[in-house]
Parts: sequence; structure tokens; C-alpha cells
Amino acid sequence: MENNPLLPTDIVFNAKPDAVPYNYRISYKVSQLCLIMRICGWGDTCSLIKLHMISFALISHDNMVKLIKFATGTGIAPIVRFDPAVNKALTFAIAYGFVEQQKAGSYKLTKRGRQLADQIRLVSNLMTTEIDDLTTLAKKLTESKVGELVDMWRDRCAEN
Repeated sequence: MENNPLLPTDIVFNAKPDAVPYNYRISYKVSQLCLIMRICGWGDTCSLIKLHMISFALISHDNMVKLIKFATGTGIAPIVRFDPAVNKALTFAIAYGFVEQQKAGSYKLTKRGRQLADQIRLVSNLMTTEIDDLTTLAKKLTESKVGELVDMWRDRCAEN
């Protein structure tokens, strides 16, 4: 018997694309942003910071509870992660015609975005956890409360 060592050409490694977690997929984030604006935005409108705050709160039930407590004045300021995936999804949502940017800088659902959010809500097994959490939060997190948090960050963390 002949003992043949493996030749370098006998083994081939092909890079396979990594699966993208659902919460980083553009289609999921665009849908999430439309739901946030539809359920939690006054007049289907939210500031960028509010979108980030709520999107981060949707990562876990504990985060959402902390945000609701802050919004109702019974809790401390929550930690907020500013996720680049939110910005990217917002860019796509604008390109798809679901969202438009207002002159004041906030973002508003278009008729098409409202239709998407409403259709998602009609499907009984689609994004149910997110819809339940957003419905609980509803309009409790006002833009003035978001501004309060921004002012706290500015006072504590920003240098003159």
C-alpha cells in the first residue's frame, strides 16, 4: 500500500455567505419602521432618534419595558443603541416610497407605507411580538419625551 499525503489541491475551501439574522434584513427593518411610525407616531410621523429608540426597544421585552416606563415617567432614561441598520432601512423605505422625510427632519409614512403597515397587522402570525409591544407603547413616547432624553445626553455627555 502506498501512503499518499494529501496534496494541497485535494482540499478546497469555498466561502459560503453567512446567513443574515432576520433583524438585520432590510425587508424586516423596513417593515418594522413602517409599523413603528404607524402605531407609535403622531400622524404617522417620527423623528430619527425616536425610530432608533423604539427599534432598539424591540430587540428584547426587557428593553421595551424600560422604554415604556421612561415614556410614562416611572422609569429612568433607557440605554439606546443607534443601529446603522435603521438608517440603511430608512434609506430603502424612502426609495421604496413607504416613507418621506419632512422639512423639519422627521419621517412620515406615505400612503403606500400606511398600506404596508396595515397589511402586516392583518396577517395573524406576522411580526406579532413587535405589534404587541408597539401597541403597548403606542403614543406614550412623545417627541417631547425624546427631546428630554436628548437634553440629558447633551448635559451629561457633550462637551462645550
